[in-house]
Amino acid sequence: MKQILHRGAAWVKAHPKIDIAVLVAGLFIFALVTLFHVSSASIWFDEAFSAYIIRFDYWQIAAFTSTDVHPPFYYWALKLWSDLFGTTELALRSLSIVFAIGAISGAFILMRRLFGRSVAAVSLLFMVLSPMIVRYSDEARMYTLATLIVVWATYVLVRAIQAKNQKRWWVAYAVLVALGMWTHYFTAFVWLAHWAWRGIVVAQKNKEVKAFAKAYFTKSWLWVHVLAVGLFVPWLFFMVKQLGTVQGSGFWIGPVGVDTPVNYLTNIFYYLEHGKTQSWIALLIVTVIALVIILIPKTYRRLRADSRQSFWLVSVVAFVPPILLFLSSLPPLRPSFVDRYLIPSILFYSLFMAVVFVVGTRSWRPIARVLPIILVSGMMIFGISNVYYYGNYNKNSNTHILTRQVINEIKRVGGEGQPIVANSPWLLYEAAPYESADHPVYFIDENTQYIFGSLDMLKESDLHKISDLDAFEKANPVIWYFGATTDADVTPYRDDWRKIQTVSVTSPITGKTVYRATAYQVSAE
Repeated sequence: MKQILHRGAAWVKAHPKIDIAVLVAGLFIFALVTLFHVSSASIWFDEAFSAYIIRFDYWQIAAFTSTDVHPPFYYWALKLWSDLFGTTELALRSLSIVFAIGAISGAFILMRRLFGRSVAAVSLLFMVLSPMIVRYSDEARMYTLATLIVVWATYVLVRAIQAKNQKRWWVAYAVLVALGMWTHYFTAFVWLAHWAWRGIVVAQKNKEVKAFAKAYFTKSWLWVHVLAVGLFVPWLFFMVKQLGTVQGSGFWIGPVGVDTPVNYLTNIFYYLEHGKTQSWIALLIVTVIALVIILIPKTYRRLRADSRQSFWLVSVVAFVPPILLFLSSLPPLRPSFVDRYLIPSILFYSLFMAVVFVVGTRSWRPIARVLPIILVSGMMIFGISNVYYYGNYNKNSNTHILTRQVINEIKRVGGEGQPIVANSPWLLYEAAPYESADHPVYFIDENTQYIFGSLDMLKESDLHKISDLDAFEKANPVIWYFGATTDADVTPYRDDWRKIQTVSVTSPITGKTVYRATAYQVSAE
C-alpha cells in the first residue's frame, strides 16, 4: 500500500498538467451534487424576493432594494441571467452555482500558487463537499457571488503585493472591494481581515511604530481604498440608511450566545444545529477540531517564511469575519450573526483545514496522513445528505416552506381560471413564482400595512394587487385562499365566503400541516 501511494505521488508530481483535470473533475462533481438538489425545495421568502424584484427594470431594482437591507448588484446580475435563461427554479438558482464554481476555481488557483499542488487538491475536495457551500449554491441569493468576489479579491491582493508592476493589480483589487460592498455589506469584514493580514506581515519587519505606520500606509494601499470607496459612494447613503433602520427598529435575527460558535462549526461540517449533533457525530467533530488545534503549530513551523505569510492570510479570512460579526452582534448593537452571511469565510475554513492536514502531517506515514482527510470528507458527505433532507427548512422559525407543493395541489384539483389569493403579502412573494394562466396569484390590498421596505414593490405596483375586492369577486366566483395556519381551513377574509374544499401539505421534517389553501365560493356564478 505504501509503495502504491509513493508511486502515485511520483506520477502526479511528474505530470503538473494533471491539475487541470483534477480541477475539472472536482467542478463536475460539485455541479452534479448541486444540480441534483437545485429544484427539490420550494422557493422561500428571501429567494422569492429575488425572483420578484427582477420583474422590474434596473433603476427600479435599485430603488426597491434601497429600502430593504441589501445592495443591488446581485439583483442586477440575476435580472440579466433571467432575461437569458428564464425564471424557473433551475434558472434562478443556477446562477449561484455558476458563482460558486467560479469561487472554487479561484480558490484552487490561489492555493496552488501559495502552497502547492497537494494543498490545492485537498482544498478542492473540502470545498466541493462543503455542506454550506452546496446549500447556498442552490439558493437564489447573493452569498456565492460575495464568495466569488472575496476569493478573487484575495488572489488579486496577493498578485498586487508580489508583482513588480503593481498598478493594474491594485486597480483590480479596488474594483473587487467595491463590487463586494455592492453585493453584501458584510464583505467589509473580509476587507478588514485583509487589513489585519497586512498588519501582521508589516509588523514582522517593522517593530517600531513609526516604521510600521510608514510601511503599512503606503501610497498604493491608501489610493486603492480611496478608489474603492469612490466606486461605492453612489450607494453609501443607502447603506447608512439601511443599517440605521436595522439597528434602530430591530431585525428578525436572534441574539448571539455561547452556542453561536458551536452552531457555526456544526453547520460547517454537518449542516446541523448543535442540539442535533450528538453521539458519534459529536465525538467526530470534537476529534477533528482537537486535531486541527494540535497541528496548527506544527504546520506553522514546517512552512517557509513566505508560506507562513500565506497561512496567516488564509487564517484571517477564515476566522476574523466570524469573530467581527459575533462582536458586532453584541449589545448595544442589534444581532446580525447568521451563518449564511459568512459563506466566504466558510470556504476559507476549508482552505485552512487543507493546509493544516497536508503540511502539519508531513512527518506522518502516508496512510495516516490520508485518514483525517477521509474523515472530514465523510463528515461533509453526511452534511450534504442533511442539506438534501432539510432543503429550504427555516432553522430560525422552524418552518418548512411548502408553497410550491400546495399550489401544485391547487392545480391538480382546482378548476380552470380559479385565482390563488395569498392571505399575506409575504406569502404572495413565495407564491408568485408558481402562478400560471389558469391560476394567477394575488393578495388583498385594502388592509395591508406596508411597514417594511421589502413590501415597497407591492405598494408601488398594481401587479398582483386586489384593490377592489367586490369587483374581483364578481369576476372570480371561486378563489383559492392560501395561507400558513394550523387551523383546519384558511380563515376566510369575509364572513360570507362559502367553503368548497381545502388542500394541504404535511411536512416530512416537522410532521406538521401548516401550508394550506381553501377554495371559497365568493359570489354567485
